Amino acid sequence: MLVAGACIGNFLEFYSFLAYAYFAPMIGDAFFPDSSGGLNSLLRAMLVFAAGFVARPLGAVAIGRYAARHGRQQAMMLSFLLMASGLALLAATPPARMIGAWAPLLILLARIVQGFSEGGEIGPVTALLFDAAPPGQGGLYGSLQYLTQLLGSLAAVSVGLVLSLALSHAQLYAWGWRVPFALGLVIIPAGFALRRIATALPHASPAAGAARPHAMAVALIALTVAGGTISTYLRHFGVSYAISVLHLSSRVGMLANVAGMLAGLATVPLGWWVGLRSHHLRGVIGTLMVLTGILSVPLYRFAIAQPGLPSQLLLNCSLFALSSLTLVPLWQAMLESLPSASRVLLFGFVYATTVSLFGGFTPSLVTWLIQHTGDAMMAGYLMALAYGVQAAAWYGLSRFDCRRHA
Repeated sequence: MLVAGACIGNFLEFYSFLAYAYFAPMIGDAFFPDSSGGLNSLLRAMLVFAAGFVARPLGAVAIGRYAARHGRQQAMMLSFLLMASGLALLAATPPARMIGAWAPLLILLARIVQGFSEGGEIGPVTALLFDAAPPGQGGLYGSLQYLTQLLGSLAAVSVGLVLSLALSHAQLYAWGWRVPFALGLVIIPAGFALRRIATALPHASPAAGAARPHAMAVALIALTVAGGTISTYLRHFGVSYAISVLHLSSRVGMLANVAGMLAGLATVPLGWWVGLRSHHLRGVIGTLMVLTGILSVPLYRFAIAQPGLPSQLLLNCSLFALSSLTLVPLWQAMLESLPSASRVLLFGFVYATTVSLFGGFTPSLVTWLIQHTGDAMMAGYLMALAYGVQAAAWYGLSRFDCRRHA
């Protein structure tokens, strides 16, 4: 119950975030209409998507301090309330043709509130999961954050797939994109109840440890998160990439993304097995990261040269499955490198800031690069770079001991 209560917010946050990313072409058309065509509406929608990430560091600091004063449980309830507020605003805002400039402003506000809540969510929840884990399994428990992100994303794109099959193109653009946000509101009461029960349960307290982290650990964590979030948001940007860049139908893009996430979920147990033996498999883990980066280039080339469902399935399934194999050792290495006394505030701030700088703007950046260079391979090149950075950071973190460097 403790784990479920901790993870429900992360599930809902990624469900909402990725629903926005998957339906960005429709949201751009509703709130940022542009008669000139091209990628301008999508780019503006993605910039507003990125704006939510700017608020993450503020949320990490504000809610991290709140957690220090009032406890992790109260901080988790506050972040969930903010999350629900942003989702409701996103679902209910009328389009620009009805209320003019107020429409994009309200969407921007909704994204900022969501970003603030997610920034404040990650620190307390991750630290709670890590401290609640049996000895040696902190990375496994911490990686449940990734698992619930994947489940939330899968739920969002599955809803999108059903809508793309059931509705016409006009209906999807007119009102169908609002359905996933309305469904997210339906599960909020259950989420509140689950989190309230979980936060009332006895939980592990942080273990005693050095209060001051080593600067090298912080830098390596930032690099690890940077590589991971760039690759994550490129994978989830795949639906918009298929629709707006490769000019495939929304059905093809969403079906391939669903298949990719199912492949990622299928390899999570193997990733847990690898993670629990990470001290003996350092070379294998690093090789997997480098191999994923290298493979991403021909996978994207094939998707561009042969646009369609087969190439999209190969691209999505390969990248999602390979990413799941290294999730536990990455979380274990990051969290173990920080002293427990500073884990809530510091990890939350580093994670939120790095995601804001590197992950949040990834969809906007890759859209801009493709628009200005005319080269759809920019997504593949950026994916390869992200895995290279992640592999280098993992190499350093896997040999870092916060007790020795305190």
